[in-house]
Amino acid sequence: MTSILNPIIPFCVSLPGNKLNTGHDVVVGGEAFYGAQRFSINFIQSSSQTRLFHLDFRFDQNETVLNSNYPNGCWAQEERTPLPLILGKKFNIEIKFSSDRFVIIVDFQYHCDFVYRFDMSEADALLIEGDVNMNSIQFN
Repeated sequence: MTSILNPIIPFCVSLPGNKLNTGHDVVVGGEAFYGAQRFSINFIQSSSQTRLFHLDFRFDQNETVLNSNYPNGCWAQEERTPLPLILGKKFNIEIKFSSDRFVIIVDFQYHCDFVYRFDMSEADALLIEGDVNMNSIQFN
């Protein structure tokens, strides 16, 4: 288990072992401040900066958008779900890596999942950016 406290956003860090592993997860805790428009959690290929998984919390649209732009940088079909977060309220987001999909848990309740579109072993870093204050990132 690796923990990072109070990272400054935008924040990019190599994944433990430089890859995603089935059965593992990432838990982030933070708060989207008042006036926030969007923030995203991304698993990227650092050499190309392409996003194998893009989880975008859009307060300006009251939705969560899931997508990828790997391998060529062009965005694929968006998947949208209702926004589970409230501005100014602390949150806990867990992203679990199953054998074929990401499972997203928000504040200890299932939110959605996203079927892998590519070989997730290509992801080697976590990137968080946007209008958010992060308190912690934990790799399990």
